[in-house]
Amino acid sequence: MFLSPADHGQEPDSGGAGSRDGWLAAPYAEAPSFPAAAGRLARVRAVAGSVLDDRHPKVGIEQASVRAGGCFVRPLPLDASCAGAARKFFRESVAGTGLPGDLIHDGITMASELAANTLNAHGNIEYGGHGHRPVSGIPEFWLYVRTCGTGREIVCKIFDSEPGWDAGEPVPIGAAVPAGPDSVRGRGLQMVAGLSAGMWGHHLSRGRLGVWKVPGKAVWFALRVPATSDLARSERLAPRGSEAIEELAAALADRGLGTGLVPVTEPGGDLAVLSVSRDLTVWCQGQLIWWREPDGSYDRLSATDLVEATERIVAAHENLAVARQGGCPAALAQAAGPAAGPDEADAQADVGEPPGLSPPSTSLSDYGPVDYEAFDDEAGR
Repeated sequence: MFLSPADHGQEPDSGGAGSRDGWLAAPYAEAPSFPAAAGRLARVRAVAGSVLDDRHPKVGIEQASVRAGGCFVRPLPLDASCAGAARKFFRESVAGTGLPGDLIHDGITMASELAANTLNAHGNIEYGGHGHRPVSGIPEFWLYVRTCGTGREIVCKIFDSEPGWDAGEPVPIGAAVPAGPDSVRGRGLQMVAGLSAGMWGHHLSRGRLGVWKVPGKAVWFALRVPATSDLARSERLAPRGSEAIEELAAALADRGLGTGLVPVTEPGGDLAVLSVSRDLTVWCQGQLIWWREPDGSYDRLSATDLVEATERIVAAHENLAVARQGGCPAALAQAAGPAAGPDEADAQADVGEPPGLSPPSTSLSDYGPVDYEAFDDEAGR
């Protein structure tokens, strides 16, 4: 997720403004670099008003490589070079992992198609400072690895700050009528559905970059990692109990949810709780993390999939926010593709409580409602 000064000026492979003084550096021109792990936890403590253990600094998910369970994040251009930038970022993120060339080609093609759609999603980008530079709401490229059944899969997501779709686009997820033979638009999403074998979808989310971590949507696809790839056997971060909750709280605070976080942990404890909002609480025992989704079912993941857990919890938070405001989140709430296979269904087992475990008797009424429009003040300093 961290970008060096050199990364800011990387030039997309399709040309366009990519110089060191170009737009790629714009979102960071007036924002500090991302804080270290200790700083993120300190912010959670200050915001939540609770005490988390101060131990020696550890490598967390925000510093981890894709191999170790972290997330690769880059900003996308605001012009037609966005597709070329996404192709470059996909290659960069999986370089040296031993993935087959045809799988990389498919991923590059799909990332390019999804990035091109962000040209229709600039309405919520905020500009500021000298030169009218974008400071929040810019499109973003994300890539990480998650568990899928007995294996792993690459997940590539393209974020933009508009929760809905451009009025000129056909409904892309679960549409009853696909783009016809004479259609000018909508074919890219059909290509994504085909190349990913139905493993794609979208969900409400929040940005990772810029001054404000604004709400929006993430459109994603997944590719199964072959057993011969380094990504299939790499060692991943596996925090337990209180450490997992601390990492999760820090990751959620970095997404602008810090004002609602109330962690309850004991140093070195194997059981910990994190209240995200009045209606959303996360429990962790050992390496198992679980929470109740807005539809009443339970979702659960291993702590080795903290990036995926963070994404699903952010999506649940945003769906609850839409519901509270009287909206209907169902159209954008899908966390899995419309034709997820049996392995995906196993990986996302979310019905019922974890075997032998019951959520701690924490009263959610003890926690006040979160301010869903609150910005991440720390990021703006």
